[in-house]
Formats: sequence, structure tokens, C-alpha cells
Amino acid sequence: MLEVDGSYLEGGGQILRTALSLSLITNKPVRIFNIRKKRPQPGLKNQHLAVIKALTQIFSSQVEGAYLGSQEIRFFPNQIKGRVSLNIDIGTAGSVGLLIQAILPAIIFSKNLEISLQIKGGTAGKWAIPCDYYPYIVFPLLEIKADLQILRRGYYPKGGGLVKLRVASQKLKALNFLERGKSLKIKILSIASQDLKLRKVSERALSQAEKNLKERYRNIPVEGECLYSETYSSGLEVNICFYFEKTRLWSDSLGERRKTSEEVGREASQKLIQEESSGACVDRHLADNLIPYLAFSRGSFKTSEITNHTLTNIKIVEQFLGKIFEVKDNVVRRI
Repeated sequence: MLEVDGSYLEGGGQILRTALSLSLITNKPVRIFNIRKKRPQPGLKNQHLAVIKALTQIFSSQVEGAYLGSQEIRFFPNQIKGRVSLNIDIGTAGSVGLLIQAILPAIIFSKNLEISLQIKGGTAGKWAIPCDYYPYIVFPLLEIKADLQILRRGYYPKGGGLVKLRVASQKLKALNFLERGKSLKIKILSIASQDLKLRKVSERALSQAEKNLKERYRNIPVEGECLYSETYSSGLEVNICFYFEKTRLWSDSLGERRKTSEEVGREASQKLIQEESSGACVDRHLADNLIPYLAFSRGSFKTSEITNHTLTNIKIVEQFLGKIFEVKDNVVRRI
């Protein structure tokens, strides 16, 4: 049984998600200990239990030690074929995006498996992947055939977002992101809860983001869209996608108490400018997401920063597959 230390580097839930996914792909049982040891409240939380439950149900796998606050589990994978339909409730505002991060590689690299999921939880949250990141960035760049629909937005603390995902096993091409090509356009998506419409929260955030980006990129079209959504808790998110001929860059920002709409728009635009000015071909968050896919599809990418999340994912993948990555000057290469 493979032993994975959950306190390595950033020591968060990502180690659990990656290790479980790799366990299923390689069909290797795994013991994960010191789970989230470096966090203020160590051990499994509801959203991590939701990931474990989803993977055990989808793949008819077995797990020991999966309870709230547990810092050690043993996971026994199983590889299946056919069609699976499942409803998943993460509870409150647990991240749907992070759950998809865990289950997607295991489904993609399985054999003859087709999954239809309805997931309830948070669609955007602090330190989490917003659900829009998948149709805007992950699916098109990796050329993954999948359908993701956000039926209802969900924000902290009540969550209650609803997402439908349909995806099947498929073979991916080599991932080569070392050139961006010509700049094409920038798309800004400003989304707020319906109860914030009278204060024009979405419009104000969009206006600030547009202003910053148009000042910086005078010859590149900037498209903006405002959306309002019925939600259980009030929320605001600004998502920005920079389209190039050969890749896309992403940034996002989330509304918080005592944070103005203009600050949210400014933060999102500044993050995008930082990513673009670095010369990156994939943003720093996509970099750590790409590691499991790169392991099996081969290729290389250039990012803006090799974060601890990326280094952590490299470490976990290499525990399963041996030394297969080379990291140099913000370029990660599958060797």
C-alpha cells in the first residue's frame, strides 16, 4: 500500500484529492496520513468527505477512516466500466469546483466509463476553483469533451448551488503550452446575487475591471457581461478570460464583507495583468491542475509561478509513477 504524507508542503486538501484520483487511475491502494495537518482545523471536513463518498460510489471502491476530523484514511480503488448517474450534496458552501478537480482525472483516464452527476454545493468560494473555470479554461485547453451546466449559483455560507456534469472516458492529446500566439480578446463575466441588483453591484465591478483592462490593452477587444442569479446567500464574483491563439489565461476575484464591488473588479483585472505580463501560457492555478493530466498525456507548459500547490501535485504524482517531471524557469516538462 502506497503511503502519502498529507502534511507535505502546502499540506492541504489537494493532497487528498490528487492521491485518491491517482489511486483510481493506477489501481494502487493508498494510505493517506497527516491529512490537512497544517490547517487550523486539521483532518477531513465535509467537502473532503463528499469527495471520498463520490469516488467510492462512482467507482464502487472501499475506504477506511473516512469521518469528520479524521487525519488518516485507507483507500482501496476499483476500476469499473459502464454508465453511472449520481446526486452529490457537499453540504453548505463546500466547493463543487474542488470536487470536480478530484473526480475528473479519474473519469477521463478510466476505461469505457460515462458519468452523469448532479452536484449541490458552492459554485465559487475563497481558495477554491470557480465552476466557470472548467468550461472556460480546463475543458477547451485540454480538449475534454464534457458538458457542465450551472443551474443555480451557490455562495458562502448557505451554498445551495446546483451543477450538472456529464463526462466520459477519453484519450487526451499531448499538452503543449509553451507559446501563446496572437492576443485575441478578453472576456469579463461579472456575476452577483439577485438581491444586489438595485445597488448595481455586478455593473460596478464590471466597470472597474473594464477600465483597468482597456487602459492596459488598448488594441485588444474587451467584452463584458453582467449576470444576476437567485441564490441562498449573497455573493459577487468576477471571472476574466484572456483568449490567445494557442491558449487562455484566467483570473477571478470574490466579493467579501467590507470589500467594495469596485475592489473586486480591480483585483480580478490586476491578477490577469500580472499573469499576462509574466509571459505565462497557463495561469498559476491551471499549472497545478495540469500535473495529473500531463503525467498521462505528456507534454510541457510555461506558467507564471511554480507554486507550492504545483510542487505538491508533482510530488504526489511521482510517488505513484516515479520521477517523470522536470521543472526549470517556470516550465514543467513530462520527461
